[in-house]
Amino acid sequence: MKTVGFIGLGTMGRPMALNVLRAGFPLIAYDVRPEPVADLMAQGARPASSPRQVASESDVAILMVRTSAEAEDVIAGPGGVLDGLRAGGTVIVMSTIAPSVVRRLAQQVRAAGGHMLDAPVTRGTPAAIAGTLATMVGGEPAVLDAQRDVLQAMATDILYCGPSGVGAVTKLVNNLILGIIAEGLCEGLVLGVKAGASLETLLDVLHQGSARTWLLDEYFTQKILRGDVSPGGSVEVVCKDLDLALELGREEDVPLVAGAVCRELFGQLKALGHGDDDYTTLLLPLEQMAGVRLRIV
Repeated sequence: MKTVGFIGLGTMGRPMALNVLRAGFPLIAYDVRPEPVADLMAQGARPASSPRQVASESDVAILMVRTSAEAEDVIAGPGGVLDGLRAGGTVIVMSTIAPSVVRRLAQQVRAAGGHMLDAPVTRGTPAAIAGTLATMVGGEPAVLDAQRDVLQAMATDILYCGPSGVGAVTKLVNNLILGIIAEGLCEGLVLGVKAGASLETLLDVLHQGSARTWLLDEYFTQKILRGDVSPGGSVEVVCKDLDLALELGREEDVPLVAGAVCRELFGQLKALGHGDDDYTTLLLPLEQMAGVRLRIV
């Protein structure tokens, strides 16, 4: 049985690592905070003192850190994964980071004699807990085939997207569209209720009409419309991902007008103190400005 290393045990990473452990893989875990490492140790994982140790004692090293800079530091910085990478070892970057950074890191991993996949995930924290994530994979198909069993411990849908970096591109497209849809849902629902439609009627029609979307069916109705602001995906993370998408748009000379407006709105929400709340809290300032409140009783 291959040994799996896991670096980054936050809101998403900790349950993902726990599912790898539950699937029977020996696990070595690292985080800058001791508490989540201790939690996994109680389930049978071994602790590591550095990313270098994770790489040196595992066949597969998974990263679930927040930013491109963190990913570069963890992989290529002092005491990082490259310092301990085994010959033929595999690095799987499951964070949402810049495609240009993914490609640069993949080159460095290959130069060190290893393999790398970019495999960012979607569906949020509930799916991370349940092991029902979807992952968008970039890299060599043979490497994906070799590590499919590890990914299946965390995801029910493993979607091959293309060479290194294309998994990251696909994830940014997903999150760009997600942010725009979230903003549209908030505006539309607030407008409908302010103009006299009941929330129940709006939801019934939208669930059955041409504007139907997973975000409304599976997420809004379980989160902000029930008053739950705990993060499945935080405003802070949405701002980061939209920044990455806008950066990619500039690199590719693709105008992202709706994306830019959406980023400003989420930035305002962050400035209002909601950075750590779920991104569906975008509804709150719109409710306040319109003088209405939308909740499922």
